[in-house]
Amino acid sequence: MRSGLLNIESADADPLRAVVSVSSDSSESINIAQFSISESFLENQASSQQSNLKLLSGERFVIVQNKKAIEAIPSFIYLTPQSGISAQFCATNYRISLEPDNIHFCYENKIRPEFFDIPLMMIEKFDMSFDKVYSRFEIFTKDGRSLRVDINKNAQFEYNVYETLSSYIFSNGVTNRFAFFHRFFGQIDGWKLYNPHSDYGRLGVADIPGSKWTFLDNSNWEFCKSYPEILVVPKELLITDIKASAKFRSKSRFPVLVWLNKRRKATLWRSSQPKTGIRTSRCIEDEVYLNYIAKTSHREPKLHIFDARPFINAHAQRAIGGGVENTAYYENSELHFLNIENIHAVRESWFNMFNYTYNSPPSKYFSSIEKSEWLDHLSSILQGAVSITESLNSGISVLVHCSDGWDRTSQLCSLSQLILEAHYRSLRGFAQLIEKDWVSFGHQFEIRLGHASENQNDDKRSPIFIQFLDCVYQLTVQFPTHFEFNSLLLHDLTYFSYSGRFGTFMCNNMKERKEFGVINNTSSVWTYVFENLDKYTNSFYVQGQEDILSPVASQRRFQIWHDIFSKWHADFYYPVVKLLGPQDHKEVLMRSACEGMQLYKALIDKKEKEIQELRKQMAEMQGYEIADVNN
Repeated sequence: MRSGLLNIESADADPLRAVVSVSSDSSESINIAQFSISESFLENQASSQQSNLKLLSGERFVIVQNKKAIEAIPSFIYLTPQSGISAQFCATNYRISLEPDNIHFCYENKIRPEFFDIPLMMIEKFDMSFDKVYSRFEIFTKDGRSLRVDINKNAQFEYNVYETLSSYIFSNGVTNRFAFFHRFFGQIDGWKLYNPHSDYGRLGVADIPGSKWTFLDNSNWEFCKSYPEILVVPKELLITDIKASAKFRSKSRFPVLVWLNKRRKATLWRSSQPKTGIRTSRCIEDEVYLNYIAKTSHREPKLHIFDARPFINAHAQRAIGGGVENTAYYENSELHFLNIENIHAVRESWFNMFNYTYNSPPSKYFSSIEKSEWLDHLSSILQGAVSITESLNSGISVLVHCSDGWDRTSQLCSLSQLILEAHYRSLRGFAQLIEKDWVSFGHQFEIRLGHASENQNDDKRSPIFIQFLDCVYQLTVQFPTHFEFNSLLLHDLTYFSYSGRFGTFMCNNMKERKEFGVINNTSSVWTYVFENLDKYTNSFYVQGQEDILSPVASQRRFQIWHDIFSKWHADFYYPVVKLLGPQDHKEVLMRSACEGMQLYKALIDKKEKEIQELRKQMAEMQGYEIADVNN
C-alpha cells in the first residue's frame, strides 16, 4: 500500500519543515510508470508548451524568453528516486503548477491533484543540482510536500528557471509579493469587517460620561508599536500612568481590555510580562493599574493573573530582564501559571507530528502520535482557556500574558471568547475575533510562518496560529451544532496563512501593514470567505445557542486533525476532489441530505398552499350554489 513518508535527511536542518514524499513500501508497489530516461529523450524536451493552467487575477507566467512568456516546460516529476512521470512544468508569480501528462495519474495513485499546485510562499526550500543532461529542482513545502522536478539542462540555461523562481519564492520586500498584484472582489470588504468601536460598543464599552472605560488613540504608535491603533483602557488612569506601565512591560505591551462580561461585569485583559528582572523591580503605576482592574470585578475586588508559561520558564526570564508579578505588591491579585510550552517546543512537536503521521507503521501509529506531544500542547492550551472562562464567569476579572504577549496570549484570549460568547462562534464573529486578537494585536505572522525567508533554521518560526486553529477544530468536534463555520474554513485559513494570496496574514503588526500599504493594496482573506459562504457554513449549526461552552480538555476527547497532518497520505485520499477527509466527507453527505429535506419541505409547503387555494375556491363555489337555490 502506498504511503507518504517523511524525508528525514532533508528535514534535519529545520524541525519546522516536515516534508512529505509520496513513496511505496514493500507490501504493494505504487502504480507509477518506471522510466529509463535516455539522454536523447531529455534533449528533445527543452521546447516550451502551452499550459492548461487557469490564472488568477494578477497572475502571470514568469519564465520569459525574448519578452514572450513560456507557459510550460516539459519535465519529469519524481515522487520517489526511482519513479518518474512526464509532466508540464508551469511557473507563475504565484505558484508552481505541475500537470502530469497522464490525466488519470492522480486518481490511479491516490494523489490529490492539488499536491502539484504549490504557492511560491508555501515553499520552504528550493534547491537545484545538475546532472549530465538535466537540471534537478528539489522542492519542500511548509505544508508537508516534497518532490523533485527534472527539466532539460538546456531549458534551465535558456530560460533561467531556477534564478527566476528563487527571486519570487524568497522575494525581497513585502510589496513584491503576489498579494499586491492580485485582486479578489466581493460584496463584503474583508478589511472593514472588524471595527473596534463597533465590536467594543457591542460589549457595552462606550466613551461616554459615567463609563469606566475610554478609547485610547495609538494611531501614531506612541504607546506601543505592536498594538492596534485603538485601545480600551480604564478611564480614571492618567496618560502618565499608562506610559509608565508600558515602560515596565516587555515590548511596551501594557494591559488593555479585550472583552467584558456584561452580565457578570468581569473583564478580560491582555499584556506582556513585567520587566521585574533579577532585582524584582517594581512599578507603582503598573500596580495601581492592575488594582483598578481588580476593583471592577463583580462581587469583590479580585484579579486573576494567568501567566501562560510554566513556572520555571517564567522565573528564568528574570535573568534576561523579564519576570512575573510579585503578588505581595499587586493588591487583590492572584497569580496562576498555565504551563503552556513555548514556540520552540511547539515547533519541535509540529515537526514530529508530521514525521510520525507519515512514517509510523500502522501498529505504532497511535503511540507515535502520543510521542509527538502535539495533543499534550492542545490540552494545556484548552485547559488554560477553560480556567480563564471559569474565572470570568464567576465575576472575577482576568489578565492574560506570556512573555511578549503575542503568541500564547492570543491563543488563550481568543479561545476564551469563543467559549464564552456565541457571537464569536458565528462566521462573521469568528472573522472579527481573528482580526482583533491575532491581526490587530500583533501576532508575528511574518516571522512565525517564515514568509519568503531562506533561513530555514530560524528558531523564531513556529505554527502558533495553526495550533490555535487546531484547538478551534477540537471545539467544533465537541460542539458540532454551536459553530456556524465548518472544518473546511479552518483548513483553508491554514492554507491561506502560508500561500501569500491575501494580505491578511502578512507582516507582524498593524504598524508594518500601514507602512507597506497592505490594507489599501491587497485583498483580505475574509472577502474570499464571505463570497464562498456555502462552502464554509456548517450544515449542523443551530442558531440561538447562547450558552457558555464546557469543553473537555482531555485528550480522550480529541481527534487528530487529519485535514492538516494526513492530507497527502493515501489512506486519506478521496476521489471527489472537493472532499478533504472523513469529516468533510460526512459533512458533504449530510449537507446534501439537508438540502434534499429542504426541497421536500418547500414542495410540501407549495402543495399545502395549492390545497388551501382549492379549498377556498370550493368554498366560494358552494356559496354561489346556495345563493342560486335561495333565488
